[in-house]
Amino acid sequence: MMMNSIDALPMRFQDRDARILQTIQDYGGLLAKRQMQTIFWPNKSTRAMHKRLSKLKANGYLTWPSLQQRKHNPIPEPIVWLDWKGVLFLANLTHVSIPTPTTVNENQLRTLETALRAQGWRWLREPHWTQLQHDLSLVDIHLKIEKDVQAFSHLRLVDWQNEGVFRADMDRVSFSYKDKNGRQRSFTRGVIPDGYFCVLDLQRHAQGLPARAHFLLELDMATHAHSNFSLEKVAAGVAYIRSQEYAQRFGSNAGRWLFVIFLHDTCKFLVREYFF
Repeated sequence: MMMNSIDALPMRFQDRDARILQTIQDYGGLLAKRQMQTIFWPNKSTRAMHKRLSKLKANGYLTWPSLQQRKHNPIPEPIVWLDWKGVLFLANLTHVSIPTPTTVNENQLRTLETALRAQGWRWLREPHWTQLQHDLSLVDIHLKIEKDVQAFSHLRLVDWQNEGVFRADMDRVSFSYKDKNGRQRSFTRGVIPDGYFCVLDLQRHAQGLPARAHFLLELDMATHAHSNFSLEKVAAGVAYIRSQEYAQRFGSNAGRWLFVIFLHDTCKFLVREYFF
């Protein structure tokens, strides 16, 4: 592969640029441009956003699909993710010491990715193209939950963990259930929710009452309105919340699953909540 210079184009790095990079990382490493505009340019023109994002891309802080990637992958809308300078900038903010690449090629980027992972940093070098719509929908859900929680002065969204956290440190559970034919089936499975979040009730907290509601999120990109979650998925979810592994990760066995089903034929979300 051709070796490239890493000299940056002139740009005055701003505090908002740092927030942009951190936000991309916080939402799982990927954002649609429309989501970016909602967060940072809600009352500005698309042109203003594109002008700033273009400077960040030219300097290696973020990137978007190349012509070749657009030709070979289903991309429903314009997206951005962190480039190597962006993730290295964020890592340095946490005092993680990782050598800066001297050139930009595949070997150097793989070395950087490995070094970041060893320090606990997950870098989405390239979107998961086959689940791109799923991942963007998860960001929409994240933004909607944040907005809804902010509408109540006594509630706080105190934690959000993306799928990558569970994939990097996966819990396994054993469970059994009866299938539709009445047969008892037993499995051991890794549990990887699409996300986790916790809502804190400040009023209950001030009264010394249990004040944290824990949610595990699962998004199903259903193809029609009658799609159902499998018995196996539900049984695994029940077993996980009741497990020692869950208690060790979250401090107790309190929690609930929030299943969100995207109905393509109606373009709506159907929310199902399971309490345990």
